[in-house]
Amino acid sequence: MRFINSLRNSAFALGGQIVTILMGFVVRWFFVHRLGQEYLGVNSVMESMLTILSMGELGIGTSVAFALYKPIDDGDERRIGSLMAFYRKVYFILGIATAVAGPLLIPFMRFFTREAANVADINLIYLLFLLNTTLSYFFAYKRTLLSAYQQNYINSLSEDAFAVLKYILQIVAITQFGSYIGYLVINLVCVCGANIVIGIVCDRKYPFVKKYKKEKLIKEDKDKLKKSVVSLMYQKIGAKLVTGTDNLMISYARLTLMGIYSNYSIVVSTISRVVYNVLCSVMGSVGNLMIQKDDDHKYKVFEEFVFATFCFYFFIAMGFSACLERFIVIWAGEDWLLPPSVTFVVIMNFMLTGLRQPNIVVIEAAGLFNNLRMKAVGEVVVNLIVSLLFLVVFEMGIYGVLLGTTVSMVSVCIWWETFAVHKYALHKPVKRYYINYFLQLFVAALGCFTSYFAAGSIPVDGIAGLILAGLTAVAIFAVVISIFYGRSRVFKALVRRFKVRI
Repeated sequence: MRFINSLRNSAFALGGQIVTILMGFVVRWFFVHRLGQEYLGVNSVMESMLTILSMGELGIGTSVAFALYKPIDDGDERRIGSLMAFYRKVYFILGIATAVAGPLLIPFMRFFTREAANVADINLIYLLFLLNTTLSYFFAYKRTLLSAYQQNYINSLSEDAFAVLKYILQIVAITQFGSYIGYLVINLVCVCGANIVIGIVCDRKYPFVKKYKKEKLIKEDKDKLKKSVVSLMYQKIGAKLVTGTDNLMISYARLTLMGIYSNYSIVVSTISRVVYNVLCSVMGSVGNLMIQKDDDHKYKVFEEFVFATFCFYFFIAMGFSACLERFIVIWAGEDWLLPPSVTFVVIMNFMLTGLRQPNIVVIEAAGLFNNLRMKAVGEVVVNLIVSLLFLVVFEMGIYGVLLGTTVSMVSVCIWWETFAVHKYALHKPVKRYYINYFLQLFVAALGCFTSYFAAGSIPVDGIAGLILAGLTAVAIFAVVISIFYGRSRVFKALVRRFKVRI
């Protein structure tokens, strides 16, 4: 049943995301050609500022999700109700705090958008971003309950339906009125609408949540939440500081460069969001697996999960290697291209982040936050120091900022997360994992470079060239996976699972 729920959730997440991705790129095309680089730069700066501001969430959602797995498995409705009541109260407080603290950043807006002389109403733009973040706290918390019940496909349906409506209205706002303010208002209304619908569905599916809305947390849950929230706070703050400060450093160096980079970023982040939603779809299943007692069985399933995730990210990375630059030229134009060295670092960071995901999923599902406090601190410190060093001292520009992220992942995140998962969740030595990990890195590098140079030799431009480059990447992917993994246990196990279920 766990596999069926995961498969259904993943299918809905993937299917809906394909539609919204296509429409999102259409909207972006109109944005690029009607509003230009300055507005793209401002948009990215605002997103980065709100990313940092929303650190107040502190990982409450993930901690509550972890705490819900056991009472859901036991059918303890009173305990579930008490956890959701606590969750609602905390999010209400955070929403109010964000609304109060957010305006304090208004004086700094022009510091990061000083080059956007043609963009009016900077403060209003910021306030619309702030309102979107603030209102989400009052509605979005119920999504966690659906995810914990392995019903994440409902979240996907709601988000995707409102995303389609949002994109249609945003195209009208841009093409007919040339209004960036209208673009933001439409986003705000549709995000709120999706959250309200989820709230209604959740109330109908789980009416006992309202019944126990005044129920107090039991001491066991209170102690666990206190411990996990404090620990997860480090992880959330670390991740948001790395992403937010990277974008702000790029925009400070040159706002229009941030606009150009944002096209690369939106392609990669959109695909990453699809994969993340798929991984979130199996979060409840992994949480259920982690409470099982058979460590050998857990590790076998974990290895299959690692391999499936590797294949997913490797396939996409090869597609990026072959098609990303061609796609940017078709979509936005040659003026929006960055140097190949930057493209290489973007793809490398995407792949390294992807290989971390199985460990991150287990960390969140098994509640290992307390073992990773200092990792988050180290990640932020290394990223800031190295990125500033490359940006200011060596004057490496955007390449240096992105390379700083690579250094922080390799020197801090990867080995620390692997150690924590194997010691505290899987109870297995890390040697076998690292052997497989370095093989995956070698295979990924081989496949991506082969794909890049093979696609580069295709003499056809335009959409036909893009399709040929994509087909080349698919063929190379199939050959490489067959050569290196065709006879492996994990490959056969994964194929067998899908054959049995499908």
